[in-house]
Amino acid sequence: MSEALGHSEDNAVVIVVDDAGVMLHIRASGAADRYVENVAEGEGILEHIHPEDRGFFELTRSWIANGEGHVATIRVRWARAHGHWSTLLATLEAERSETLQITLRQDGAAASRRSEAQMRRVVEGSAQGIIVRTAAEILYMNDSFARMVGYANARECMSVDAGPDDMLHPDDAPTIARHLRARIAGEEVVSNYEFRLIRRDGAILWVETHAALVEWDGEWASLSWITDISRRKAMEQELLRSKEAAEYANRSKTDFLANMSHELRTPLNAIIGFSEVIKGEMFGPAGRRYAEYARDIHDSGQHLLEIINDILDLSKLEAGKFVLHETDVCVAAVAEQCLALVRGRAEEGCMALKIDLPDSLPDIHADQRAMKQILLNLLSNAVKFTLPGGSVTLCAEINPERGLDMIVADTGVGMSETDIGIALLPFGQIDSSLGRKHQGTGLGLPLCKSLLALHGAKLIIDSAPGTGTTITARFPPERVVAHTFAQATGSSST
Repeated sequence: MSEALGHSEDNAVVIVVDDAGVMLHIRASGAADRYVENVAEGEGILEHIHPEDRGFFELTRSWIANGEGHVATIRVRWARAHGHWSTLLATLEAERSETLQITLRQDGAAASRRSEAQMRRVVEGSAQGIIVRTAAEILYMNDSFARMVGYANARECMSVDAGPDDMLHPDDAPTIARHLRARIAGEEVVSNYEFRLIRRDGAILWVETHAALVEWDGEWASLSWITDISRRKAMEQELLRSKEAAEYANRSKTDFLANMSHELRTPLNAIIGFSEVIKGEMFGPAGRRYAEYARDIHDSGQHLLEIINDILDLSKLEAGKFVLHETDVCVAAVAEQCLALVRGRAEEGCMALKIDLPDSLPDIHADQRAMKQILLNLLSNAVKFTLPGGSVTLCAEINPERGLDMIVADTGVGMSETDIGIALLPFGQIDSSLGRKHQGTGLGLPLCKSLLALHGAKLIIDSAPGTGTTITARFPPERVVAHTFAQATGSSST
């Protein structure tokens, strides 16, 4: 600061003020001493400026402080002893973010008028609206603000017999009044917020303001720099509408799937039940051909029911209505049940079905039906996408830090990163020869992932085309039943 003061001109006064207009440092040189004989540091600079010049001086000071320009020169009348005034040129320039340097010196009237006219052109030509107001009246506005609210110029707008709040949206008026009170109380130096103006034709215009407190003709007023943000607001509203429409469509789809599944399950149960009666010849012989037809009807109905159950489960999961019925589940028993269900398909596909579980597996606290559904889906997918002569292996790993991993590994066709992303989407179908041969709903992996997530568990997929796939269902340590976990880890260490 001393360096800046040291570069002051001869016969000039250099004053440093803070953002409130308080004079922090004063230095005069040569004949300029006479201008600061009755001026002291700590006073407000406006106290020494003629009341009629204070408004424009504050407007210029705010313009410089807000970073709209680096330097400006205007003409002011400066207080002297015994009620006299001296007309001086005041050059305002930003020194730091919190302070301004003001240089006062004598100059010709023509230069002063030219500089002041330039400053007025900057204010009047600004694309931003500028308005100075009190709680009761509008003191000044530029043409840009007048055009924002639907008038040709500031003179036309100011001639309308209306108060400053008449152009404000009624819902936003209390917010503006609150900020104005905060500035007057010194709680806000600069206010920044959004609000709505009401244009002359009744249209609503969204704007953003940066407002500061200034002294204008001897009274406190609010100086606001206003920017039209209606286009940005329209884009935000369009994005919000699109998001709500997408959410509504998703909810509608979920509700439709849930309702459709319920409607189809009732007749399907009847089809399956009656075909089972015919297939089992409960009321006497039905003939071999009829028995075969009944078996096909039963198997097809059972398959369709499984699909519908998957759809229903998925819709419940998406709607957040799937309820877990948790108990201590024997993992080894569930694994054996799932292997028994897919063994026939594995044999038909001429592939080996292997199990490699530790002698003592811990129980996990989970929903038994969900646990069975997870393992069955993983094993079914592995069998479906493994070529004849390949193998599918179910194994498990226990780790005190990771918890319990249930792993299904196959030597099938494998998946690329893109394929994995598709497979994890509801109804996602991977384009492959085996995929076309074994049509499915594409719900298996999404269901597994969602059911695992409900248990705080993870689905981890490691795969590459031509090398097979390894999928891990990782249950966290807190899901593993403590006493069975201790037994399992104890047996594995011996």
